[in-house]
Amino acid sequence: MEQKVAHSAQPFRSYKHIPVMKQSEQKIIHQILNGDENVYGVLIDRYKEGLYRHCFQFVRDEATAEDIAQEAFIHAYTHLGQYNEAYRFSTWLYKIGTNLALQFLRRKQPRLLEENEVDLVISTLPATDQLARNNEIRDAVAKLPTRLGQTINLRYFEGKTYEEIATILKTPQGTIKARVHRAKKQLKEMLS
Repeated sequence: MEQKVAHSAQPFRSYKHIPVMKQSEQKIIHQILNGDENVYGVLIDRYKEGLYRHCFQFVRDEATAEDIAQEAFIHAYTHLGQYNEAYRFSTWLYKIGTNLALQFLRRKQPRLLEENEVDLVISTLPATDQLARNNEIRDAVAKLPTRLGQTINLRYFEGKTYEEIATILKTPQGTIKARVHRAKKQLKEMLS
């Protein structure tokens, strides 16, 4: 005897996340918080490359940057209930990545900036014989207080706006501008 197979109301259940890709992050987050944990993969796919590049700017090591980015996604997932919808999810995620990268760097020896990073910083300084002063510039940037170096990194290496930096660092925008100014001034004094 032939049995009839019951068809579900959603015959393409395995494809249910395709339309999610086009949904806003707020809707996706609400789905996750309401129990659809598999949708978190959409957020990972959206931000994994950018977050990796962001972390790499701090640690300058591919494997470490991947580890930190993965840890940031895990932290964001486990603390998703604390996410403030007034801000973009990516800003919050990058802030988590920044904090984890900085924690890693605090545990590790301070690193000197790469040549291309130094070029970005010195582009704001008076013209000098760059080749002769490369080591001096690297030392000067490495000697900046953590908060100033962190702000310079986000502003010039990540291309973040003052408003985005303020959000990531939970610091008033005026303070961020002052830090950039102080960092430039300190670099000029160190290199004079």
